[in-house]
Amino acid sequence: MTREHEELMSITDQAAYWSVVFRDGEPSAAEKREFVDWVALAPEHVEASLHVARARAAISREKLRWPDTLVEDLIREAKETSGENVFQLHPRPFRRVEPRPRRALPLALGVAASLLIAVCFAWYGRLRPAEFQTSLGEQRSIRLADGSRVTLNTNSRIEVRLRGNHRIVDLVRGEALFEVAHDASRPFDVRTGGVAVRAVGTQFDVDRRANHTAVTVVEGRVAVVSGSSGTQASPLLVEADRVVIDAEGVGPVQHGVNVNDVTAWTQQQLIFRRRPLGEVAEEFNRYNGTRVELRSPTLRNQEVTGTFRSDQVASFLNLLGGMPGVHVSTAETGAYVVTYDEAAASRPADRK
Repeated sequence: MTREHEELMSITDQAAYWSVVFRDGEPSAAEKREFVDWVALAPEHVEASLHVARARAAISREKLRWPDTLVEDLIREAKETSGENVFQLHPRPFRRVEPRPRRALPLALGVAASLLIAVCFAWYGRLRPAEFQTSLGEQRSIRLADGSRVTLNTNSRIEVRLRGNHRIVDLVRGEALFEVAHDASRPFDVRTGGVAVRAVGTQFDVDRRANHTAVTVVEGRVAVVSGSSGTQASPLLVEADRVVIDAEGVGPVQHGVNVNDVTAWTQQQLIFRRRPLGEVAEEFNRYNGTRVELRSPTLRNQEVTGTFRSDQVASFLNLLGGMPGVHVSTAETGAYVVTYDEAAASRPADRK
C-alpha cells in the first residue's frame, strides 16, 4: 500500500486492505514487514484490524444465508461474535450482488484467527520487549526466536526486541554471554549505558557493573557503537580482545585476554590471576547471599591467584583464615567479617 493510498483511506479501510492481503494467497516478506510497521503506528490500527477480523468471522457463520441476510442481522451476528459491545457498524444501503462460492467456515475463522494473532504479535512484539532475568546465584540460558543464545549470569536482566531488520538486547544489569545467530541483514546490538555492542554472528561477554562495563570477544568480531551518534566508538574487536567502558568513554583495547577465565562463570567457576583480595571478595558476593566483608585496606590490596567455585564461599574463607594475622568472624547480620592484625602477622611463629 503506497503512502498516497494510505492518506486517502480511513483506518478501517486500511485494515480491510490488509485483511484481503492476508486472505488471498501468501503475502510476501515485504508485505509482512509493511503490515507490522503499519500495526505498530497506533493502537487504533490494532483495534481496526480486530474489528475486521470479527466481521469476517461473523459473516462466515453457517446460519447466515449470504447475500440475502438483512444488514441488521449481520450487525447482530458481528456483535455476538466479538463478545463485546464495542463493535459498531453503521447501516448502508445493502446492494445485492451475484452469489459467489462461499469459503468454508473453518477456513474463514482460521483466517480471522490468524489475522488476530498476527496483529497481537506485531503490536506487543514491537512495543513490549521480552524480559529475562536471574536471581542471586542463579544462571539461565535462553534461546531467542532468531536462533541466538543468551546465557545470563547471577542477578542479571535483559530486555529483547527482535525486529524485521534489527535485533536489540538491553542489558539492564548483570552479565551475559551472547552467541549470535548469523544474519547479515539484521544487526544484533547489545545496549548498555550510552553504547551498544554490535555483531552479526559472533560470541561475546558483556559484564555491566556499577561504574563500568567490560566487553570481551570470545570469537568473531564486534564493534562498540556510540548510542547517541551511531558511530563506531573503538577499533573493531576480534577474538580475545577486551575493552572497558566507564564514565569517561571506551578505554583502550586489551589484546590476548584469556577468554576461558572470562567465561568460567558459565561452569560456576571463578578464576583469579594476581587479583586483589577485595575484588575477589566482591566476586563471591555477586553469587552468594551471605556477604564477605574485608575490613582491612592492606588485606584488600593483597593479590591472590586461584580457582574457586562461585557457590562455595567457604573455600575462600578457608584461604583467608590460613593467612597470618587474619581473623574471620560472623556479624549479627550474618555477614563474614574479615579483619587483619599487622602486628600479629609480622611476629614470628611461636617455637615449641
